[in-house]
Amino acid sequence: MSSPMHSNNRPNDDEIDLIPLIQALWASKITIIATTIVGAAASLALYASSPEQWTASTYITKSSLYDLYKEVNEKNAPAKTSPLSLETKLYSTIQNDIFFSAMGVMAANSITLKDTPPKSGGSEPVLYIASTTATTAALASSQLKSAMDNANTQAIALNLPALAAGNTLKAFNTLDEIKTSTIKSTKKYAFLGAFLGLILGSVFVLGRFFIRQYKQSN
Repeated sequence: MSSPMHSNNRPNDDEIDLIPLIQALWASKITIIATTIVGAAASLALYASSPEQWTASTYITKSSLYDLYKEVNEKNAPAKTSPLSLETKLYSTIQNDIFFSAMGVMAANSITLKDTPPKSGGSEPVLYIASTTATTAALASSQLKSAMDNANTQAIALNLPALAAGNTLKAFNTLDEIKTSTIKSTKKYAFLGAFLGLILGSVFVLGRFFIRQYKQSN
């Protein structure tokens, strides 16, 4: 009725001894180092052959509500210092319509728009980042400026068609000069290539080790 005394000493076949694996990796360290170097070299070659990418970006925000009221109502006369609350709500709605129309036009022209979290704790962001990518810094900057000018013109014409063609109203304000930066990194490419080479080399060595162990066990 009692179980055999030696049952507790039976080895568990499901356990994997890591020491032979480490020894196999160390014995084939030259192979792993070689694949790591090849991976880094291949990645750098890909980097050198790919076109350079530049990103142009700037901050934008809604235009002044006061400027909107003045442009629409009294272009040649001083605007009221305190518009009525009902008027304020109306022109705030127009301000939003113009601004988001301009953002829609820019998005349609492949301009990336990203909102920044509001610092005041409100629900609506007050700052947005407009950016685009091209093969040169000058081209990226030119594309972004052209897209913003086009969006401004179309948004005003769509929401306030009665305004004169020479109006000074802006659909949005830019808060900074257009800045450009390159997004390519030699170190990043080399690191990723070397890491991939290291993984592939290790998988190759361990695969060969397990195949050899399987053949010996059979």
